[in-house]
Amino acid sequence: MRIELRDVRHVYSPGTPFAVEALKGVSLTVEPGEVLGVIGGTGSGKSTLVQHLNLLLLPTGGEVLVDGADAVSMDRTALRRRVGLVFQAPEQGLFAPTVEEDVAFAPQRLGLNEEEVRGRVREALGLLGAGHLAGRSPFALSGGERRRVAIAGVLAMGPEVLVLDEPTAGLDPTARGDLMGLVGRLKASGVTVVFVSHDLDEVAEAADRVCALEGGTVRSVGAPDEVFYDDLSLAPATVRVAAAVGERRPGFGRPVRYGETLAALRSLMGGAA
Repeated sequence: MRIELRDVRHVYSPGTPFAVEALKGVSLTVEPGEVLGVIGGTGSGKSTLVQHLNLLLLPTGGEVLVDGADAVSMDRTALRRRVGLVFQAPEQGLFAPTVEEDVAFAPQRLGLNEEEVRGRVREALGLLGAGHLAGRSPFALSGGERRRVAIAGVLAMGPEVLVLDEPTAGLDPTARGDLMGLVGRLKASGVTVVFVSHDLDEVAEAADRVCALEGGTVRSVGAPDEVFYDDLSLAPATVRVAAAVGERRPGFGRPVRYGETLAALRSLMGGAA
């Protein structure tokens, strides 16, 4: 599935004294099978942008195209099955007595038979490394476990694109690492991932492309090295250090991920540990 935003604008409370233009002509594509990281400061339009990917928000102007067709003309329920959106702190919506029942709720609404629902629940929980939690109460889990269960509920719908809005916010480092590992597993399984994050290190590690927003417009979009090295104010500390080394060592390259940077530094030091 390819999603394209063409000159998308969005105004909250239009025609009132409280009108706010959150998106000001954003053009962006989400390519099949990629991991797209969306970054930007508070109020830059990140959450507003991703809510247009399945038309949870309708554009005030411009177009949203899905595989070349105008998304506005599509069945909204069907579109939202194909493009799953996980909000910040999704665990607040957990409600069922057991994890298995909670994850099963959404696919049951699709009219699937019991066997297929169970299969989807097993697959979603397995992908998240949470299969062992199936029989437990979601209210007896840790914060990171609850977050994974909530995401599993969306995955059980079988989306082609999964949109994660600040998926690691408020979690401890171990839980954050677990969830970012999920992004790689989703990509390997064929799911396209769009994730919003304030953590530039997470984006550097996981994203195939980066979209940087500022004031409701696209400031930069491209491969992580293009976005980060072309504008170091957008870059995580690891990249800024590598850029400083590269100024003195032109052959150093433009590493982005931590492992790449560490390998480049070791090479520079002649293989020293």
